[in-house]
Amino acid sequence: MAFCEIHFLSQTLSQNVSAAVFIPEKGPFGSDAEPPYRTVYLLPGYSGDCTSIYTMLPIRKQAELKGLCVVIPNGQNAFYIDHPERNASWSRFIGEELVARTREMFRLSDRREDTYIAGISMGGYGALLNGLRYRKVFSRIAALSPAADPGELFSHAREGGFGPDEFANLFGSLEAYENGPWNLRKIYPETNPAEIPELFVGCGDHDIAVWRQVKDFLQVLDQAGIPCRRWQNHGNHDIDTWEAMMDPAFSFLAGIPEGTRNSLAIPEAASAR
Repeated sequence: MAFCEIHFLSQTLSQNVSAAVFIPEKGPFGSDAEPPYRTVYLLPGYSGDCTSIYTMLPIRKQAELKGLCVVIPNGQNAFYIDHPERNASWSRFIGEELVARTREMFRLSDRREDTYIAGISMGGYGALLNGLRYRKVFSRIAALSPAADPGELFSHAREGGFGPDEFANLFGSLEAYENGPWNLRKIYPETNPAEIPELFVGCGDHDIAVWRQVKDFLQVLDQAGIPCRRWQNHGNHDIDTWEAMMDPAFSFLAGIPEGTRNSLAIPEAASAR
């Protein structure tokens, strides 16, 4: 497994940005993955960065076992939405520039069926949002304990959400958010289900931060007839829960059964033919 950190000037954000990259290799402990590599863009959560993600969670292990390249950008608490007036178009950066630049730098597949997006907490919201917005780029979305409704976080700020000033700075008024392009409960039902990437949503049912909003979002998907693979345990919004979610989420992204590795499994898409 090769690992590197990249730093480059983002034209979208008008600033230098960084990301961590794990690339599968041939070898006695590697997978049988061959370039061009299938790729997961993994978005960190609020207050996290690429280093905190790969030092706390077994990202290298999953990348190697599942035969996937994993790119982890830094997101700066921006919820991966666009504010072009501030040179802060994080949605466009994730869905366009980051994908294009990493494909230029590394031997990554440019096919939609080989390109996936995932995220944890705030990053889970970013994955659900940008996986849908850039559904011609990403074919699968994995959201781990996603902050699926920032408006609900705002409404329950004293229970651990961020404050009204921060919400307003990101999304404007609650009414503007509810009726705008960043509300997942609005934009998913408005999209043709046939166009939506395959979905995986995992969460602990004792998650004090997001369990309520995850349940509401899954209900919205059900009412709209949008299929979604679900994973649940009795965990909270913490590292132990996300570590338990690693194999199910990365197996889903790789299209192989849980608990297997790339070299020992037939991808689901192939087995279905």
